[in-house]
Amino acid sequence: MVQYKIGFPYVGDRFGGSNMSSLIMATALRDRGHDVTVFTHGPGRAHDEAAARGLKTELLPALSDIGGYERPDRARPEQLAAFPHCWRSIKRHGLDIIHTNDMTMLRTWALPSLASGSKLIAHWRTSSKASASIAGSLLPAKKIISVSGYSKAILPGWLQKKTTVEFNALETFWSAEQRAQAKKAVRERLNLPADAALVGVFGNLTRRKRAHVLADILHALPEPVAGRPVYGLACGGPVEPLDTEFDLKRQAYGLMDRLIAPGFVRPVYEWMAACDVILAPAEREPLARNILEAMALGVPVVASTDGGLVEVLRDGENGFLLAPRETDRWIEIVRRLLNDVELAERIAVAGQRTAETLSVANHARRIEDIYRAAIS
Repeated sequence: MVQYKIGFPYVGDRFGGSNMSSLIMATALRDRGHDVTVFTHGPGRAHDEAAARGLKTELLPALSDIGGYERPDRARPEQLAAFPHCWRSIKRHGLDIIHTNDMTMLRTWALPSLASGSKLIAHWRTSSKASASIAGSLLPAKKIISVSGYSKAILPGWLQKKTTVEFNALETFWSAEQRAQAKKAVRERLNLPADAALVGVFGNLTRRKRAHVLADILHALPEPVAGRPVYGLACGGPVEPLDTEFDLKRQAYGLMDRLIAPGFVRPVYEWMAACDVILAPAEREPLARNILEAMALGVPVVASTDGGLVEVLRDGENGFLLAPRETDRWIEIVRRLLNDVELAERIAVAGQRTAETLSVANHARRIEDIYRAAIS
């Protein structure tokens, strides 16, 4: 097997599910013998997560003094100004491939990869249309990898011709015993009743993710359901543009105790496995890694039809698919899952079987095939 030298660049202080997906991919490629280096523009969680995985890391100067989440994601002068640092890093490590995973890094590394002769692979993980600067940056890319057909369809036709759809990989699968341990541990940590039902959302508390739907559900559900008190869990930090309805409804509905918002949590898999149901009511969602992770852990899921998950979920079989703004339906399905243990178990088992097809090993082999096609 040909082994490649691969660079994965990130904004140091900006991190989300897409970044985690790419680090899982980078780790799998490293484990298959490739020489992987993670570059972060400035310190932050991206650097820390890569280091925690034992990946080789290199710190580059931050793109700006302005925090990552406070900078608009558009073409900015500092992306061009980073050219010398990027070019020197490519040359110093003799990189065969630069694999970008967000639009900022695509804009920043497209020209250095072209000038150095390194092959550019661009992962397309967004629901945003390709602006002129993005389309121009995708022009030199040898291959584009889209996380769903939904995301691929957003690209212009001439870019779709070199785009392959590859769902995100999953690395953590839990047994019923592990889930039972997580349920006990998290409820004790939160001082909740041992039999409490827990409905979760995981991800940044930004407007598009619509975490406030969880407040609507808790407000509408009777207390208790099937003899169990019902609590909500919203794990993630505030990111602009904020979902301002989340805090407003949490207060207006008197849910400050029932709807728990602990911010970013670790280990996230334990918190996810502790839930009875996990929701993703987002709009324009390329794929929603949190739902795939929940399926792998064996937790029933309910997701929005506005996005790439319609390519993975079969409504009523391995999860539920609902229009994001049909709140009454979200309330109804959550109530059904909490009331019907057999239904919840059937959905969870089918979901975990689906998730098994997205294993890290299979994903890494398919990425290698894309690399070979790009370099040949």
